[in-house]
Amino acid sequence: MLLFIFLDGIGIGPATAANPFAAYRFPTLQALYGGRWLRGEGGRRGSHHLTRAIDAGLGIDGLPQSATGQTTLFTGINGSALEGMHISAFPTSTLRETIAHHSFLKRARCAGHRVTFANAYSEQYWNSTTSRRNRHSATTLAAMAADLPLRDFAALMRGEAVYWDITHELARGSYAPELPFVPSFEAGRRLARLCDRHDLVLYETFLPDLAGHRRIPWTALDVLRRIDDMLAGVLSALPAGATLLITSDHGNLEDPNTKGHTYHPVPLIVKGPGVAFFQGVHDLTGITPAILKSLASSVPLS
Repeated sequence: MLLFIFLDGIGIGPATAANPFAAYRFPTLQALYGGRWLRGEGGRRGSHHLTRAIDAGLGIDGLPQSATGQTTLFTGINGSALEGMHISAFPTSTLRETIAHHSFLKRARCAGHRVTFANAYSEQYWNSTTSRRNRHSATTLAAMAADLPLRDFAALMRGEAVYWDITHELARGSYAPELPFVPSFEAGRRLARLCDRHDLVLYETFLPDLAGHRRIPWTALDVLRRIDDMLAGVLSALPAGATLLITSDHGNLEDPNTKGHTYHPVPLIVKGPGVAFFQGVHDLTGITPAILKSLASSVPLS
């Protein structure tokens, strides 16, 4: 079993006064990383726990971006090299085709593993994509490539999904007042329990990226406290024998002095029996191959 938590927009930066990882204490994040999420700190290498900073630049000049970084994470193919540049926001036709053929969720499912995407989608989301006001992210495309049933608010209300804002607070205040408040710790427990029925679970929160771009009313501290509590919930309920994987696509939240992305590397955290397959990962291209090798070494759930 493997739980992949994708934290959009978090890098490992220097210990400046503005860096929230230097200014505040986040007990679960620090315990998982082996120290503060700062350049030169943290880091572990053992049989059941690995942490390091990995490259998000992919050998291409310019600031790392979401579309190419996420395509790389979810396929193992260097999306920035395919395009000759970093592409922001939504994948291009080339990146969409790459995801359609090489999505790690698709490949895992084709290999006989029980796969799921934990995030729930609102009716507003599907209305916006139908009217072309919005396009699908690389994460959604990776799930669609695997023909996975995408979870809805009914699943969310049953506790069988987790929303991108973790607690439903942003959704409740904007377009979904019917959603109940869910404490971050409980959201983490719900996420971990999905591993009881699946070999591979993916969850995405883009709270860090939105806060870094100043697109939500929450500060970096607000976001990281919720993520810290969510991860504490995950660790409290993760089944024995499951591997936890946490990483990101590019830096952002760690430098509040800019509304854009950063050149910083991103965190890699692996905890559990699958650690050995991630020892050689040093950039975003290594994540998908390591996941697939880890799953291949285990017996799929019946």
